[in-house]
Amino acid sequence: MPDSVEIAPPPLETSEHTALVPHATSLKKTLPGAASAWVMYDLANTVYVATLTFIFVPYFGKLFDSRSLIGIVSSISMVVAGLLVPAFAAAADRTGRCRAYLIIGTLACIVPMALFGATTSLVPVLIAFFIANLAYNASLVFYNALLPSVAADRNQGLVSGLGVGLGYVGTLLTLIIVLPLSDKIGDQATFLATAGMFLVFALPSFLLVKERRVTSREPFSMGLVSESFASVLKTLKSLPKNRPVMWFLLGNFFCVDVLNTAILFFGDLTSTTFAGSIERGEASIFGFQIESTTSLLIIAGMTLNGLALVFGITLGFLTDRLGSLRMLRFSALCLVVGLIGAALAAGQTVLGYLIGICGFGGLGLSGIWTAGRKLLIELSPREKVGEYFGLYGITTKLSVIGSAVVGILQDVISRQTGSDLTGWRIAIGAQAAPLLLGILFLALVKRPTGTATATS
Repeated sequence: MPDSVEIAPPPLETSEHTALVPHATSLKKTLPGAASAWVMYDLANTVYVATLTFIFVPYFGKLFDSRSLIGIVSSISMVVAGLLVPAFAAAADRTGRCRAYLIIGTLACIVPMALFGATTSLVPVLIAFFIANLAYNASLVFYNALLPSVAADRNQGLVSGLGVGLGYVGTLLTLIIVLPLSDKIGDQATFLATAGMFLVFALPSFLLVKERRVTSREPFSMGLVSESFASVLKTLKSLPKNRPVMWFLLGNFFCVDVLNTAILFFGDLTSTTFAGSIERGEASIFGFQIESTTSLLIIAGMTLNGLALVFGITLGFLTDRLGSLRMLRFSALCLVVGLIGAALAAGQTVLGYLIGICGFGGLGLSGIWTAGRKLLIELSPREKVGEYFGLYGITTKLSVIGSAVVGILQDVISRQTGSDLTGWRIAIGAQAAPLLLGILFLALVKRPTGTATATS
């Protein structure tokens, strides 16, 4: 599933590749126009994530009565994207054509996205989803790599943070503008509208962001790709010598796997489990009756994103004060509580469900991303930070086992029991198991002695 909740990882996930560029130069001052355009792209690509979560996956589930297929294709597309990260990184860092690749990757996502509703045939829809998801993840690599081309070193954190914050706006615009119209304008027009939003908000980056990092350019070649893959393999082989980083990457893999799964199925889970109680007039919150699944999706989406924004700011402060390892473990436990709470409350109580999936789940989501990157920096030797962040970026993209598992579980159990609600409860509740495994690996992480930051 997509990376940048916003519902996905913040932009610095892969920008550390720039630390490895042999001919890179730093900007002396931030370029306001280019930086603003770069930030705007974060709003643009979050429209795609919101479209998947709140529109496409529920639409696919209703149309084909299957969650296993969408989960499996999502997993495959993310695995392919993860395996290709070294090739994307080589193209981004060494050819000097990062903006061109960003434009190609973005358009390769937007076009199939616009066609999601063009046919009701299963195979074309799955192919369009696969291409869009792969292209989206490829474009993120090029987008992140352009950050040093728009911002001076001292301002990169600020510019990146602005992108993360504006990313929530992309989700809110999708929820407020497009989702309420979907029943009136039809499926095809809905996907055309969100694809158009993606393109409009991405255009400033196409026009104003230029590659400024590379002074010596190389043509893209298989030699560059081989060199990048060799670097990744070398880093992998060195992990047993740095056990804290190894345990962290394993623990983070399972935590992010659950996050990616929850994000992908959030909309479908919410609308499907409460569809019955909404039809019976039994779904309400604070005395207000919820009259449609679309209304519930808007409420749930705005709650999740609003809380994630607040949690992101708060947990960043707490991570500095209380320690990144402690906050990462705490956040993972909150996600366990959120998943179990959502499984128990689904279809029963809207408030209980929102407290579970949006409250505890949102806290876990924000905390895992916020504390995870900081912890990796603290665990890594200075000279290997770039290497380990490259591997971190690959593992977060490969954290997609859960989406296939949940999709298959939901389909199988729903058909055996005749109840979608039962299928969802068991499928989502079962995600607590890999999350607990991730927490176990995090428990093995030992902070290096003499670390200057707060004790974890």
